[in-house]
Amino acid sequence: MRNAFKLLTMGLLVTIVFAACSSSNDSNDDKAQEFIATLDDFQGYTSWTKVHTATGEDPLLGDAHGAKAPLTRNVFFKDNVQPDNGKYPNGTLIVKELRDGNGDLAGALTMMVKRGGDFNPDGDGWEWFMTTTDLDTVLTQGDNATAGGGMCASCHAAANTNNNGTDWVFSR
Repeated sequence: MRNAFKLLTMGLLVTIVFAACSSSNDSNDDKAQEFIATLDDFQGYTSWTKVHTATGEDPLLGDAHGAKAPLTRNVFFKDNVQPDNGKYPNGTLIVKELRDGNGDLAGALTMMVKRGGDFNPDGDGWEWFMTTTDLDTVLTQGDNATAGGGMCASCHAAANTNNNGTDWVFSR
C-alpha cells in the first residue's frame, strides 16, 4: 500500500510539473507566432499579387524608391494578404521593385515583413529589407532604428496617419 501511495504521489508530482511547463509555453504564444523571413521567402515575388503600379517621378516619396527617376514602381503582396481590423497578420510579405523604361530591374528591391512577436514593437512588428535585385545580398535589414538608418520607418510611419495607409503600408 505504501508503494502504491508513493507511485501515486510521484505520478501526481510529474503531472503537476508537466502542466506547469505546458502553461508557461502557452504564455509565449505571441513569440511562437513570430515570423522570420529569409531571402528564399521572396523568391518568385513577381508571381504574387501586384497591388500597385506607379510610373514617373513621385515627390511624395522624398528620396526613396527612385522617387526622382522616371521608373516604374511595382508593389507585390504574397498570398494577396489583406489587413484585418487595420493590421496585417504576422508573415505578411511585401516587395517593391523598380523598373526602368526598358522593363529591366533597377536599383534595389525593398521589402517589408510583418514579423510580429517581440520584434520591433515601436513599428508594429515590421522588419524592413533592401536587397540586390537578384535577391542574393541583403543591403540593409532591421527594425525602425536600424534598417536604412531609420529612413524606412520614418517614412512608413506616415501610413498610419491621415488615412494615408494601413499598418505602416501605403499600397492598400
